[in-house]
Amino acid sequence: MTGHPRPEDMFGAATVPEVLELAARGPRGITFIDGNLRETPLPYRLLAAAARRAATALAGLGVRRGDRVAMLSSTSPRLLICLFGAWRAGAVPVVLAPPHRLSEVAVIMADIRGRLDHVGARCLVVADVFGGFVAGRIGAGRPVVTCGDLVAGRADDPPPIETCPNELAFLQYTSGTTGPAKAVALTHRQLLTNVAVCCDRLLLDGEHSVHASWAPLYHDLGLVAVLSCVASGIRMVLQPPEAFLSAPDSWLDALSRFRATSTVTPNFAYGLAARSMRLRPRGLDLSALRVCGDGSEPTRKDAADEFTARGARYGLRPEALTPMYGLAEATLSVSMGSLTEPMRWDHVRRDGLRPGGAATPAPEAGPGTRTLAVCGTAVPGVDLSIRAEDGTPLTDRVVGEICVRGPSVMRGYWRDREATAAVMRDGWLRTGDLGYRTPAGLVLSGRLKDMIIIGGANLYPEDYEHVAAQVDGVGAACAAFALPETERMVVAVEAHGGADPGDLAERVMARLRTEVGHAPDQVVVVRGQTIPLTSSGKVQRGRCRDGYFHGRLPILARRAR
Repeated sequence: MTGHPRPEDMFGAATVPEVLELAARGPRGITFIDGNLRETPLPYRLLAAAARRAATALAGLGVRRGDRVAMLSSTSPRLLICLFGAWRAGAVPVVLAPPHRLSEVAVIMADIRGRLDHVGARCLVVADVFGGFVAGRIGAGRPVVTCGDLVAGRADDPPPIETCPNELAFLQYTSGTTGPAKAVALTHRQLLTNVAVCCDRLLLDGEHSVHASWAPLYHDLGLVAVLSCVASGIRMVLQPPEAFLSAPDSWLDALSRFRATSTVTPNFAYGLAARSMRLRPRGLDLSALRVCGDGSEPTRKDAADEFTARGARYGLRPEALTPMYGLAEATLSVSMGSLTEPMRWDHVRRDGLRPGGAATPAPEAGPGTRTLAVCGTAVPGVDLSIRAEDGTPLTDRVVGEICVRGPSVMRGYWRDREATAAVMRDGWLRTGDLGYRTPAGLVLSGRLKDMIIIGGANLYPEDYEHVAAQVDGVGAACAAFALPETERMVVAVEAHGGADPGDLAERVMARLRTEVGHAPDQVVVVRGQTIPLTSSGKVQRGRCRDGYFHGRLPILARRAR
């Protein structure tokens, strides 16, 4: 195991309350922006002072050391104050995703109640706008308080609670892409160890760095971004995810206006940024960007190439776009590409990408070729291994399950020994992701549970979803899945922009037959915003499959192979 930066050495502290108090001595802080780039500053000194008041208010609600405090709010200054207030009170925050599709209120609230019971939350802190809505749906016996109520507290500061580095600091819910979401239990040391690695690899330093993010705080990417900025004392520009999604151009404009030196986002955002530069040429300046981290979902070459090419006209360095791999069970970061070379790609035969198969190099544009991003080498302190089902390590270019160990890897899922035992083996975390090693670094090929086997062929749903999404009239979400105990594959797409459902199904099927080779058994077109997504916007293929199988998907049109 390679050495890793220790939070004590890098920050002078190993608990979250301590790093905030140290940041409060400096001149910087967080600038919140909306879709129009209107600014709301929150200096670290004010964040620390307000967090102390929020801790007092939480103590008044009966919150004690080690209690879980659930939070339901989008990104805002008040949420951050409550979050750090919980840490200041010695509590364990659990940030939940706020409801997005109000058409599914009953399902959403049942899920929230289940998570509150699962973590044994002492209380629920909600955004002011959710106060009355949520309180009446949670049930008796658990206090519901708004962020505004906690922030408005004027009580004296409570005696400081001496938090220990190895105490539980956070419960991070997984995305739940392949099954029920589970709560990852992380200590202060685990959080800040990964934060130290991220600060080191993202080249964050207090005087010259500006990190921009729109990633939600209920996602590991957003949480670690905030903690990295606080711990390193740099300036942060933070945007609520809904502000970015409603005005995607605003993120690119923010990178330019605030001269951001780093950002990390899923690949689709770079595709939107490339589209923005193509359709709205304007006076951008991207010359300050040193790292544009690309992670959290498969990295697509077309989006990456266009972003790099169009960004070059505005001063973007070709090596800035950097692939990354991580997961909540490892706090976040596992591997990262080079910061001094452009992104690398591996072109391989699609038919070899199965467990135990060989990732054989192939012509870039050849039939049956799949192009995958090389996600670089393990970050300091992390060991990577590609293993067979029986745990045997595999050699380069042999596909297997990615296994990880290191100081920021979780101890286990919260109160779920069975799920923990299923993924932990002799200190190694079984990620459930498929991949292989190359001399240039790690390559991901898909999720083990999502792979579809039909007629002996190994099919990756990401390929089908990516191709289907390129068809005019297809909405934001697509899902490819196999039906239980059959060799039938279905691709579901959402209709968008008034497209005729029957014609859309026909065109999607034709595109898949031409570009992927193995056509699905059926393409179905559904209404917009009906394909189930995780809290971080990833497709829940299992839920979509169940909805199709049990007749719950609102299908507008079908096209059989």
